[in-house]
Amino acid sequence: MTTAHYRLLTPAGEATEEGKADVVIAEGAFVLTPSAGDVLRVPFDQISSVGEGEQQFTLKVALAQGTVIELAQMGAMRSQVLAELRDAHADAAAKTASAVGQADIFSAVAGGEQVEVRIYDDALLVIGSSHAERLSFSFVKSVRTENYVVSVEASGSDAVELTRLGNRTGEFERALADRLSAARGRTSAFLGALLPGLDPLALRQAAGLLRDGVAVSSTALDGIHPDLAGTLLAVTTLAQRQAAVAELGGKAPLAIGFRQITSVHRDAVGVTEWQDSATTTHIGDHDHSGGRFGQGLAGAMVAGIVAGGPGNFGPGAYNPGFGGAGGFGPSGAGGFGAGGAGRFWSGGIGGFGPGGYGFGGFGLGRLFGGGGYGGGGYGGGPWGYRDDYGDWGGYWAYRALGAGQNGPRQHQMTSRPDVSRGRLTPATEDLSALVVTGEDPTVLGFVLASFPGRIVFEVLNLAEPATLVFRAEGADGLEVINRALVDSGFRPPPAGGGLTAPLRRVGEPAALSDLLVAEIPHDNDWPARLAAALS
Repeated sequence: MTTAHYRLLTPAGEATEEGKADVVIAEGAFVLTPSAGDVLRVPFDQISSVGEGEQQFTLKVALAQGTVIELAQMGAMRSQVLAELRDAHADAAAKTASAVGQADIFSAVAGGEQVEVRIYDDALLVIGSSHAERLSFSFVKSVRTENYVVSVEASGSDAVELTRLGNRTGEFERALADRLSAARGRTSAFLGALLPGLDPLALRQAAGLLRDGVAVSSTALDGIHPDLAGTLLAVTTLAQRQAAVAELGGKAPLAIGFRQITSVHRDAVGVTEWQDSATTTHIGDHDHSGGRFGQGLAGAMVAGIVAGGPGNFGPGAYNPGFGGAGGFGPSGAGGFGAGGAGRFWSGGIGGFGPGGYGFGGFGLGRLFGGGGYGGGGYGGGPWGYRDDYGDWGGYWAYRALGAGQNGPRQHQMTSRPDVSRGRLTPATEDLSALVVTGEDPTVLGFVLASFPGRIVFEVLNLAEPATLVFRAEGADGLEVINRALVDSGFRPPPAGGGLTAPLRRVGEPAALSDLLVAEIPHDNDWPARLAAALS
């Protein structure tokens, strides 16, 4: 919730009310609560546009009936309110269009306006600040991409050109192609399950005509197979609707169609969170003795030298009488030298450092052993770095670093990490769920009957929807009504209207409300009322 200065404007732009108010966007509505006045609640599907106002840092929310709400003085919350309103407007447009499935969302420019583009299972939705255009996959004729411009052409509407997709152009093109291909695959799978005795080539032809929501004349279907139209009606129509459908078919040719109304996408299941069951890392209490240099001052000095301390590290040089001297350190500890073997098998001399300590060689000489400036230490002794002594020099060097020691402090092997994962069932589409039978079918079967000046819409596999009669304008009246039904999700508004009927939703095809003549329930008076509507 935030606070704003608001103004209510008429369609002509005259201010009728203004003041301070709380703004809340939640629970499917935009709620304006003035500090002194009545609450204004606007459902999202009654917001026709959301955008910047004429004045700087203002927002303008236009309603379906023409009223405009202007918001100002929101400070840092202005951008958040604008984003939430736009998202809510886009969600309401998708709900009005009855889009099926989860959407892939992109940002683009269409007609010089920044739009949000959503790709659903059955349609492409282009949502601007003041309009929402639905391009049903059933009517898409071509998709072209050239110079980062995506052009989508559909029958019954102008081509839509999308630009400024940026580096997501390829991703958008692939996602749209995948959704189009999947929609055709679902139609083919559904018809294959419905008509298992149909020849594969004939099934392919039928699936090409009976795209999602497209009504195909029984004459065209019988051209594929003589019994195709009759079989589709027989396996789809409820028993209580068969008489009505037969009466319609006796008066006018029928066009049969199927519309998927529920997504059959299934998310991935079975994956489990990975856990490493190996020994937990513990710093400061290592099992491996190779990183330990002993206890006391000597161990601390050796560790400091190896870690880059003041002293130098290197083997002593060969000397006829004594082992070689260690390195010299500029300060602190003296150098650490592994003394070379002397003629008298003596150890090397420790390093020198101002105020520091060096480590003498370790040897078994006859005259001198160990010793050096600063105290005894590890040196070459008889195991120096000469080729004569093989690998013993290396051994003592590793021992000086604390490695190679036997006993309980030897490095212990840790258990191998457990990288096993649970079995994963990948995301897929449950094609077996595409059915026209049962109380809650996922596919809607319907017919359109063309009469002079009238188009009749009848649902085959649901008991409740009434028969709708539309006015036909022009030779393509059936195609116009068919596209409008698909774009509305086959949810036309009631014919009666009035206070008990909801207002026409923003983005709903106007043809359904403008051309609707009658809504006839299936009762004993159905034949008489149908005849009256057709006359």
